[in-house]
Amino acid sequence: MTLATLNFNSWWNWEDYPGQKVAFDGPSKIIYVSEGVTQLDVKADLYSAWKEWKINSLEAPHPTAYLNAFTAVGGDPITDTQDLGVTYFLENGWRIQPFPSKQSYTLTISGNLYTREPGETPFFFAEGVSVSLVRSNIVDLITVSAVGVSITEQDITNIANATADSVWDEALLDHQNAGSTGRKLKDNIKKNQYIALS
Repeated sequence: MTLATLNFNSWWNWEDYPGQKVAFDGPSKIIYVSEGVTQLDVKADLYSAWKEWKINSLEAPHPTAYLNAFTAVGGDPITDTQDLGVTYFLENGWRIQPFPSKQSYTLTISGNLYTREPGETPFFFAEGVSVSLVRSNIVDLITVSAVGVSITEQDITNIANATADSVWDEALLDHQNAGSTGRKLKDNIKKNQYIALS
């Protein structure tokens, strides 16, 4: 019988699932962290443990009678070698209760964990415990290739020979002839606007 079982009155047979770091209290919607645990992985130690408890517990009432503690989103493949990171939500008011201690320690929770209630914390206060939530959300960097604009030697000559008034004071709408410098400049502006809006 684990310390979590003894301390939090969770009677599920954890012996069949050794190494569990938490216990679940369905009526109170609390996930109790065992004494001495300083590291939790959201997927392995919280989400998977909850699924095992919900499926395999012999408690009465059975854990399926209680509101779900978690949902998970993501994990879909982005490329052949990369998946979208999984994000876990504590649902229905469930919270994590660190084990209180007279000796200060840090409980590090690794993974994308949020509460369904925006802006709320996923854990309760515990004496002597500071909680470090290490999230690893994926930020996809977008690479935009520069649009090449080909200006010919003749275009450069035309620009050099034109007066400032004839080039800079004309509206771009007036340049409709294919191959003109004004038309190329107009097309380039459209391409840059398209990239900026994409």
